Amino acid sequence: MIRRRHFINRNRCFGMLACGPVRETALLRNRPAAALFVVLAMLVCGAVQAQETLRIAAIVNEEVISAYDLGTRVDMFLAFSQQDNKAEIRSRLAPQVLRRLIDEKLKIQEAKRLGIRVSGSDIERGISQLERQNDLPKGGLEAFLNQKGIARSVLIDQVEGDIAWVKVVNHRLRVQIFISDEQIDEALAEIEKNKGKPEMLVAEILLPVDRPEHESEIGLLASRLIQQIKGGTSFQSLAGNFSQSPTAAVGGDLGWVKQGQLGGKLDATLSKLQPGQISNPIRTLAGYYILMLRDRRTDPGVGPGMGSAGTTVSLQQLFIPAPKNSDPAAQAAQRELAMAMGKKAKNCHDMKKLGQESGSPMSGSLGEVKIDALPIELRTEVQDLPVNKASRPIRENDGFIVLMVCERKKDSISVLRKSVKQSLMNQRRGALARRYLRDLHRAAFVDVRL
Repeated sequence: MIRRRHFINRNRCFGMLACGPVRETALLRNRPAAALFVVLAMLVCGAVQAQETLRIAAIVNEEVISAYDLGTRVDMFLAFSQQDNKAEIRSRLAPQVLRRLIDEKLKIQEAKRLGIRVSGSDIERGISQLERQNDLPKGGLEAFLNQKGIARSVLIDQVEGDIAWVKVVNHRLRVQIFISDEQIDEALAEIEKNKGKPEMLVAEILLPVDRPEHESEIGLLASRLIQQIKGGTSFQSLAGNFSQSPTAAVGGDLGWVKQGQLGGKLDATLSKLQPGQISNPIRTLAGYYILMLRDRRTDPGVGPGMGSAGTTVSLQQLFIPAPKNSDPAAQAAQRELAMAMGKKAKNCHDMKKLGQESGSPMSGSLGEVKIDALPIELRTEVQDLPVNKASRPIRENDGFIVLMVCERKKDSISVLRKSVKQSLMNQRRGALARRYLRDLHRAAFVDVRL
């Protein structure tokens, strides 16, 4: 049986001893007695805070999630989502974050049961990926956490859980994921049929409903996440922390999807959204979806939900430094400089020369890259950019970049078939992974005590 109690304020004191400033009383005017009173107050309040820290938030198959674990994870979430660290916000987030911690515990336990390890190098690669997603330089994530007073171990715990689950899913479900040539042919036929139809750049959050008794709880969570997004919280941050879709690893980025591709309620909802808008919670067989329409365009017909997948470009980059903490006027001037230099370049040879003149080591050739492998901001800029035409200045963490496509070539049909197959496999893997986690929940003993 699951027991639930209200989330308790970790800063409370007990009895008549206040943990805050002690007011001057007759007792304080008696200095020896006052000193003894203060010492006792500190000891008792310290004991109370320690007791609250060691309280059990939940038990998952005999493993404990403490109130301290929950509090530090809430701290990290607030830092990443840039929300105020207020008591009412913390109490609202606590159940959501605790659910994530319970899922994480189940995933790590399953990895241990299967003898799957997460190495230190795995964790470092995971942290590097998070830094790229949050537009931070190497080592920037640890510096950010230190600035917020959050231990690196809190981040490592979350990264370890995510990586362990990827390994578990690949280990257990790989043999169950089979995509036939007929399925690939059907997907390619759909591509051909949808040429010229509207295409939408979409981000998603998926909140599965594991059991009927969780229906109202998950629906409420979906509504709260929407409120937080409308209040300014990053969609990417919420997707990374709460979504159970494979796209959570990239901030919920689903990429470009064609009209009709998602089907049913999801497609109908997207058709009514304007770029920049988010949907209300959408109940499907899988659970609750929250969709964000980032952009809409007429599709050139180059891939199923992958925008310009199947296309490789050769890129030249010009970098103009402009740190975000510099004077706004100076930043504006550097942006104008980047725009003017881009207009001067008539081809990639000109861009290369301008990059050398700029003196920045970040200017130069980026070589050949697949468009669908580029970060979303660069992908959006490059996919329709004509050859030998400079892009607009694109804001990066430490400056502005201007890109030019030197060459664009379509991959062979065999490469395109491979991309389609990978997309279908990812969809299948996501569905099986959600079912796997649901089964772990059903078999587990979970005692929620807050």
